[in-house]
Amino acid sequence: MASAPKKYQIYQKKINNLDFSHVNALKMVRSSYLVDSSFEATNMENIKVRHSTFKKINLKKCILIRSRFAHSDLEQCNFEYANLSQNSFFRTALRKTNLQCTSFRNSTFNECTLAHADLRWANLEGAAFVKSNLSKVNFCNSNMTNVKFMKCNLKGATYNIHTVLPFNQEHASGLGMVFVH
Repeated sequence: MASAPKKYQIYQKKINNLDFSHVNALKMVRSSYLVDSSFEATNMENIKVRHSTFKKINLKKCILIRSRFAHSDLEQCNFEYANLSQNSFFRTALRKTNLQCTSFRNSTFNECTLAHADLRWANLEGAAFVKSNLSKVNFCNSNMTNVKFMKCNLKGATYNIHTVLPFNQEHASGLGMVFVH
């Protein structure tokens, strides 16, 4: 009988310039600081990230389905083409983060900041944003079908004719969103 693969944890570590792209059994990152490292194309479903900082981490093409991020800073990371569906983000910072072509289907963002994030071509279908800062986010070409915004700051967030909004353009303008050509 084959045994289950061992699940790894990163706890109270400071890690710089390390390639984790071969690690597919990571279960938790807690109270850690990771900078200029890569998790490109890894499959890390159900991972928990708490009280940690990721600076300029490459998470391109990662599969992070049903994961939880709490009290963490993911600023300036690259999540391009990643699958972050059914995730939970609580008090997590994603400022200036590359989220192009990323899937956030049915994910929840509670008290998060995504200010200046790039969400072009992202799939946000069914996502919920509660008390979150989405100022100056680029939503051009994104799918925002059935997205819920509750008490969020959307001032300066941009969208275009190809963006599927969950409301009409008048409502978007009232929230401070900007239509770009």
